[in-house]
Parts: sequence; C-alpha cells; structure tokens
Amino acid sequence: MGFDGFVLISVIYAVIGVQAIYKLVRSWSETWDRNFTQKDRILVDQAAFFVLVPVSVLLHEGGHAATVELFGGTVTDFGFYGFAGYVSYDGFRFSLVEQMLVAAAGTIVNLVLCLAAFAFVFLKQPPARAAINELLIQFAFISGLNAFVVYPVLDLASGLNGDWRQMYDGGVPWLTAIIVAVQAAILFGGYWFFTNPSMKARVAQLTDIPPGLERGAMGGLKRGSVDTATLSPSERVMYDAIQRVSSGWSSPVQTGVQRFPQGSAITLEWDSSGKPHLAAVRAFASGSADIVGFHLGKKSDEEARPQPLHGWAVFPDVDTMTLALRLAMETIDREDW
Repeated sequence: MGFDGFVLISVIYAVIGVQAIYKLVRSWSETWDRNFTQKDRILVDQAAFFVLVPVSVLLHEGGHAATVELFGGTVTDFGFYGFAGYVSYDGFRFSLVEQMLVAAAGTIVNLVLCLAAFAFVFLKQPPARAAINELLIQFAFISGLNAFVVYPVLDLASGLNGDWRQMYDGGVPWLTAIIVAVQAAILFGGYWFFTNPSMKARVAQLTDIPPGLERGAMGGLKRGSVDTATLSPSERVMYDAIQRVSSGWSSPVQTGVQRFPQGSAITLEWDSSGKPHLAAVRAFASGSADIVGFHLGKKSDEEARPQPLHGWAVFPDVDTMTLALRLAMETIDREDW
C-alpha cells in the first residue's frame, strides 16, 4: 500500500475515532459507573480501538526507535497513521542479529502492553469496575490480534518488508526459530485464554457479561451456545427440563450456558407480546439450585439483578425442575413479578 493509501485510511480512522470519543465523553459518568450496560460496553470497546490502539502503535514505533538508538544507530524518519506507523534508520553497521532485534522491538512492546493489561485486570484487588476491565481486555485482544496475526499475514502477503518479514527472513536461523516459537506460544496461549471455560467464566464475571452471552471470536459478545457433549450431570438435568418446557412454549426459546466459579447456569430467552424475557436455571457447587428472572432494559442496579423465582436446597430431579420452570416462565410472562 502506498503513502496515499495509508493517509486516506488514517483520515477515515481519525474521523470515526473522533465521533466515538465524542459519544464517550458525552456519556462519561454513565459509562464508567458500576452499572455496566450494553450501551456502555459498545462505547468502551470503541475507546479501546480508537484511543488505546493508536497509543500502542505509537509506543510500538517508539520501541523500534529506542532500540535503534541503543545499538548506536540514528532514526532518519518516523511516520504515524493512528492504526500503523514506521521508523526508518541509519544502521549500516548493524549486525544481522541487531537488525532483527530492531524489527522485533515494536512487537515486544505490544506483548508487554497486553501482559500489563491482563495483569491489571486479573491481579488487582479488589477488582476494578467492569468498564475498566472491559476496556483493557478488549485492548489486549485487539492489540494482540493485530500484532501477532494480522500484521504478520499482511506483511508476508503484501511484500511490505515490514517487521515480520525481517524477523522471519533475517539471515539468523536460530533467532528466527526463537521468534517463531514465541509467536506460536503466544497464539496458543491466546486461543486457550479465550476458549477455556474457567477463563471465560472469570472474564464474564470481571466484565459483567450478561447472562446467555459470551465473548466472541473477534472480542465482541455473542449468544452462548450449549454443547450437550460437555454438560455435567446437573447441567444435563437443567437442559432436559428446559427442552421439555421449550418444546411446548408459544414462542421459540433460545438457550445458552455459562459457567462461573460457584457453579453454572443455562439461560432461556424468548419473546412474548413483542417483549423479550430472560430467565436462568442455576446449579451451584454446594448442591443447591434455583431459577431466576431478569428485568430486561432496566438501568437501576436493583432491577438489573437476577430476581429469585424458585429455589432448592438439594438439587431436584428433572420432573420437579420442569414443573417449576414452567411456572417461573409463566410468572415472567405475566409481567407482574
């Protein structure tokens, strides 16, 4: 891509970014309070993409420049487009190893930023507000995906002769092998992080992901799926009860599974008279279970919390749960609960 192409994309990126920042500033207090709504999540995710990603790109290029100076070279040109950038330098006396380390320096900065974001989210005690955790996790996801997947593919496919082409074909096989091994480990670690049930549950807890939803492949939210092959015995009872009630319900019922440190839940979402309704059947590690409903579209903390509809101190059989679930859904449909 030529200079004009980068400038055009940079202008479009900046225009959209300014609009996103304007919306965030207008809703600043509401976005960062302790009641994290879906509207807030969208604004925070946009901030991660249009505010933190450009900062990481600038620091990425700064990593290149600092390494050039460290090895005794001179930076001769610097470009920054918001979503991308470049550093040119005079390093004719650099060894092949030094040239590869200069190329790798920017990506190392990205890795440090991602690890710092995750460390803050998972190690801070008490945990930060959901909006802050969402901002940092989304930033780490986008920045890591760009640095270790998108950029290498783009570099190799387009012939840009950027960082990754220089790292892969730098003339020092042992260093290339280390770089490839580190990249593979990071990709595997990222895949595990976003697919491991326990980790997904922890992220959902820290970022207040609504019941029935989970983080998707591109970092956004999607409806949680139910993989019947992975259901535990208690989850199987809940799922069978839900299927019995759903089969005779007046409108389609969508389900999703969520797992959390204290147990698991299977959610139900359906429409009645044009209005969405949401309930969940939950099983706890203590052996108890309950059915809760949610008042959708409510802003207050009290109304947004799950409202108890039925509970058992000892986990029930499928027939008992089916009857209670049917009554709970009918209660929610009446809208007087």
